[in-house]
Formats: sequence, C-alpha cells, structure tokens
Amino acid sequence: MLYKILVAIYLITVILMIIVILLQEPKEGGLSTGIGGAGVENILGVRGAPTFFTKLTAALGGIFLALSLVLSLLHSPTRMTKSVIEKEVKQGLNLPPIQAPQAPQTPQNK
Repeated sequence: MLYKILVAIYLITVILMIIVILLQEPKEGGLSTGIGGAGVENILGVRGAPTFFTKLTAALGGIFLALSLVLSLLHSPTRMTKSVIEKEVKQGLNLPPIQAPQAPQTPQNK
C-alpha cells in the first residue's frame, strides 16, 4: 500500500516538474549566445535572483531524487523473480559428476 502511494506521489512530482520546466523563461539567446561574445557576461557574470520557478524546480528535483531512492530501496530483490540459474545454484546442481575424458586407444601392432 505504501509503495503505491509513493509511486503516485512520484508520478505527480514528475508531471509537475515537466510543467514547471516548460513554464520557465528562456535565458537570453540560449546556447547560441554562449558560443559568441555576447554570452561571456552570462557565463562569468553574476546571475540575477532566482525566480519562483527556479526554486520550485530545485525543490521538485530534490523530491524526485529522494522518492527515486526510497522506491528503489522498497523494490527489494526478494520481490523480483529469480532466474533459473540463481534458483539452481541455491538448490545445488543435481548433475552427474563430470568424468575426465579418456585417452584414445591406439591399436597395437602384433
């Protein structure tokens, strides 16, 4: 039950992150100004105060990361199905013992 609730919160967080990221204002010129001389002050200069959407994106990113870790821990290996090889190794292989190959017999000349 807890797992399903956390998955629902996780999906809501993902949808909200997508919406918030798409609502953010694009920076001045984007990547194209970073290549030329106009983007140098953006790279080396002081950025403005973070907006509401920037703070919300960071908060949702933290929630996303925390929920990802918790959900991965809750989905323990005991819930997953084991492979046939793992089952056989745990039960012990019931194979006949392997015998070394015998040297080929050469006919004796008489």
